[in-house]
Amino acid sequence: MSSPVLASEQGEMMKALLIGGTAASGPHIVRELQKRDYDVTMYHRGVHEVPEPELEKIEHIHGEPHFVETIDKDLGDRKWDLVVATYGRLRYLADALVGKTPHLVTVGGFPVMKGWMHIRDEHWAEHAGEVVNPGPEDTPYEDPGVDHFVDRMIETEKTIIGHHNAGDYIATHFRYPGVYGPYGIGDGFEWPVIKRVLDGRKQFIIQDSGQVLFTRCAAPNAAHSIAIAIDQPTIAGGQIYHIGDDAQYTRRQWVEMVAKAMNHEFEFVDIPYSIIPPGNTLITGSGAGGRYHRLMDTFKIRHQLGYRDVVSAEDWLKHSVRWVLQNRPDGQPGWDPGNRFDYEEEDRLIAWWKGVQEVAPRSVGERSAFRHPYAHPKTPGDLQ
Repeated sequence: MSSPVLASEQGEMMKALLIGGTAASGPHIVRELQKRDYDVTMYHRGVHEVPEPELEKIEHIHGEPHFVETIDKDLGDRKWDLVVATYGRLRYLADALVGKTPHLVTVGGFPVMKGWMHIRDEHWAEHAGEVVNPGPEDTPYEDPGVDHFVDRMIETEKTIIGHHNAGDYIATHFRYPGVYGPYGIGDGFEWPVIKRVLDGRKQFIIQDSGQVLFTRCAAPNAAHSIAIAIDQPTIAGGQIYHIGDDAQYTRRQWVEMVAKAMNHEFEFVDIPYSIIPPGNTLITGSGAGGRYHRLMDTFKIRHQLGYRDVVSAEDWLKHSVRWVLQNRPDGQPGWDPGNRFDYEEEDRLIAWWKGVQEVAPRSVGERSAFRHPYAHPKTPGDLQ
């Protein structure tokens, strides 16, 4: 490959290109780069801009990062000391950036791991032996043909690491979990809870006690993960990392934390999944995570790069709730709530379920207190 002529080699300010950057972690990535004295340019479609001072002051390249011909046209012959790609078709970008940068950091997702696409499948038990949960980075890839989109994601990861191994640039790839915070994609997990609080709902339907765990990451923590990999290219080069907050919570705990941030408390109505299957839009608990745990193993980034949270989940969630209250998604263009807020239907379901509980057979047999099986002698020689 022909090495790019970089500003840093000429004693000038280092240049970084951020591809994407208008979702939750984008503003925080820009701040991390600026703290490291990078002159940052953003490359995205320009469909919407994020009204943050750091992003408004920097250069924006508005184009189309999804096609070979548009990427080549949009980027031209420009070069950067670092490229962070959080958006677009990464496999095309990975090829196009050869000769344009010595350092590439990319962001993808976790469904590439074998078995994870079956977690929402009614035949999940048939694939249980394939699922490593928490899943480490070296979990085998999913079989070809299980999902077309996942096939492309796997192809992307192999392309990126292949360029690193060929010496085209130093490459590090991240698998994002659910990243939460202002500017998150869609209306997020928080809004259905927030709206129920605003509407004065006292009861909250949740399946199987809301005990499912699913990896989430506060936006500043996601950006910090990328930053520490940039700082340690010798270690992070050629690696794939999972990220997530140090503390992970159940679905019910997330709902409770959102409600607490609004000084509200729900009465939870626990209804089995067998009655309310995953994906039912009426039940807010069926969103993130599905019926089974979706935990990503983050041991590698914590021990190789020294990752620790820069913000706590609870503190960032409070900040996120305040932002959502100021930027409510209802009424905005393209907002479609489906039947998620059909309270009349919810109340019918709750009344029916309580009726079922009233006529259900009582459990039989005596309650027994747990006693540790080891002996607990009271005096020497006591065999009891």
